[in-house]
Amino acid sequence: MRHLRLVGLALVLLLVASACGQKQGVALSAGGPTGAAGAGATVDDGTGGLTAADPSLTDPAADPAAGAEAAPTDAGTAAPAGGGAPAASGPAPAGGGPATTARPAAGGGSAAPAGGAPAASAPTTGPNDKVGIGDKEIVIGIHAPVTGAAPFPQATFEEGREVYWKAKGPIHGRTVKVVFFDDQFNPSRAVQVCREMVEKNKVFLLVGGGGADQITACAKYANQVGVPYLSAGVNQTGLEGLKTYFALSLTYSQQSPIIAQLVKNKLGKTKIGIVVADTPSFADAQASFTKAAQEAGLEIVRNAKINKSASASETLAEAGAQQRAGAEAVYILTSPTVFIQFAQSAANQGFNPQYVGPGITAGLNTVANVGCPGIGEARFLSPFFQLDDPAAQEYKDAYQKQNGKAGDDIGFALWGLSAVLGEMFNATGPDIGRGKFMATLQSGRAFSGGVYPEVKYAPGKPFGGSAMALLKADCGGRRYITEAKNVTGF
Repeated sequence: MRHLRLVGLALVLLLVASACGQKQGVALSAGGPTGAAGAGATVDDGTGGLTAADPSLTDPAADPAAGAEAAPTDAGTAAPAGGGAPAASGPAPAGGGPATTARPAAGGGSAAPAGGAPAASAPTTGPNDKVGIGDKEIVIGIHAPVTGAAPFPQATFEEGREVYWKAKGPIHGRTVKVVFFDDQFNPSRAVQVCREMVEKNKVFLLVGGGGADQITACAKYANQVGVPYLSAGVNQTGLEGLKTYFALSLTYSQQSPIIAQLVKNKLGKTKIGIVVADTPSFADAQASFTKAAQEAGLEIVRNAKINKSASASETLAEAGAQQRAGAEAVYILTSPTVFIQFAQSAANQGFNPQYVGPGITAGLNTVANVGCPGIGEARFLSPFFQLDDPAAQEYKDAYQKQNGKAGDDIGFALWGLSAVLGEMFNATGPDIGRGKFMATLQSGRAFSGGVYPEVKYAPGKPFGGSAMALLKADCGGRRYITEAKNVTGF
């Protein structure tokens, strides 16, 4: 038990880009939403009076615990990007000043008032809406799970989110300012903070830093108000019909054939087990990998779902079931916490399969640092290669110069994401607006930035990824290394 507690503490860092939605059983905080209501009832959950008649907007996973996490009871402070004394409380205005980490005020910020009355109306997006575009500045917003399921030091985002923009300088005479909000690992909260950034911070676009459930919820809100929304590729169901959504890398479903080929052709395994967190956001990934594995000639010996916040006894039981089924490799799509717990449970039973999977979070260095040796030579696809690659040196130098210390791979992920956005901004031209920006993205032009593989969109086709990096766990160095870049198959 002591070992598991230490593991849980060490996994604080992993939850920044967790692939799952809100963890179940998170306690209520004072001053926030009161949880689910009956069908058609208006809920004061930060969505501006949206009703439970469309629960998918705030809770795409239909998780009973989603919405249970309230807004902070303190207003919070906005810290300058370079450190030093905190700025005035509350989010910074969009018209200038240092980059800020913003938090909604007590009671939910721009949430609907008590009783369900709607909050201030959302902005109307014109043909080339220039909200967030000033003469000298572009304001963008990012949300990611920092607290809620577990606390996370905000320094990672405060120190890393603008490294690229400061290193590269202005775009068409405009500096890029990044506003960051904590979505508390909660889909309902994600809508709330996205609304806060759109209405109060006047951001030009939104970026989902992680969490399929949160990304889906916020992307639906952004689509309603005409705001561009981008994220690394996650699920397709629930996102495919949104006119303002764009995936910056291959989706989980698009990665499925690559992973099946990896198992069969590169790793030489024939019997595969599947373990996927039980959330509808992962349903299309599970279905697509099942199909891809069968088409590759793999024998699926067990195909299972596991609770998103699975306990040690649950992961132990599932590891045992996979072992008895004879799985030589295990496709796993869960939070990093559950993945490491599963791998340790398996190793304790003498079961050491080859782990493979899609996404971002399982390939973070912290996963290898905490999960080794249990995760073995795990291999995961990632939209960005790891820090061992020589092409990461420019980021390392810039981060060291700006922050006086070495950067981590989460900062590198932000660098890669920023590089793609930079290409998109440049291509749109100095007369940038939301309409023109989205038209530029859908023009058939390819964008990359040198870290993420190139993406190319067309009208009605938001999933424009082309390839992924393959990362391999190096338990000797307790890190991930780059095994291949721009992978499209094996």
